[in-house]
Amino acid sequence: MSKSVEFGVNAGVALLRINRPASRNALNWAAQEAFADAVAAAGRHDAIRALIISGAGDAFISGADLKELAAHTEAAAGERLNRVMSAALAALIHLPFPVIAAVDGDAVGGGCEILTACDLRLAAASARFSFRQVHNGLTSGWGGTSRLVALIGQSRAMELLLTGRTFDATEAQAMGLIHRIAPPGTNTLEAARAWGEELLWLPRHALAATKSLVHAAARLSPADANREEARLFINLWPSADHVEAMNAFAEKRPPVFNCDP
Repeated sequence: MSKSVEFGVNAGVALLRINRPASRNALNWAAQEAFADAVAAAGRHDAIRALIISGAGDAFISGADLKELAAHTEAAAGERLNRVMSAALAALIHLPFPVIAAVDGDAVGGGCEILTACDLRLAAASARFSFRQVHNGLTSGWGGTSRLVALIGQSRAMELLLTGRTFDATEAQAMGLIHRIAPPGTNTLEAARAWGEELLWLPRHALAATKSLVHAAARLSPADANREEARLFINLWPSADHVEAMNAFAEKRPPVFNCDP
């Protein structure tokens, strides 16, 4: 894996960090491939219960590295950029555990698209956001438009995408793009890790099913989403974690989840 992307696992919580602070964590070709490889590695790692995505230094991710890509205006380059990162973010969405974005600094262009592919999103109070693709004569290219519309609605998404304006963490939280703002002076990555550790205690199969169901509900008809909900609910009913929850309730004690293989 490229040095531009760090990936590791510590006590069930994995960290995928873009390490290109000199370019504000913009993704060149090598970093894009390394990002995709890290997502694939996370999917193969049985010990992971939550994944944090962050950037080194004072930025989250600044999208594609325009300095490198400026020399590649041919259609094939656009196809490659779309293919690699769209597939990586689709894989990110389908990981069977929560993915947390830790936004400690600016998220720009494709960085905001990566943000929309995360399940839980936390930002520093000083973080700024901008879907700037239109300023480069482009649309989003990594699946970000459909995810943004699903997250914040068509009207708000339209305004952000058409203007490419910069907005702060308070506005991002108000519109639903991020869930939490880290208190001033708090290390955003540590706050994200604490959030991930909260999830470690919850039943992993129920978390995976819930994540899958929420994503399904955004694309399926209500009837089909309800059928998927029924399937997942019925499958989980006899599970070890549900039995443990019921026994703990009857015995007036905290449940102990994730004891099954």
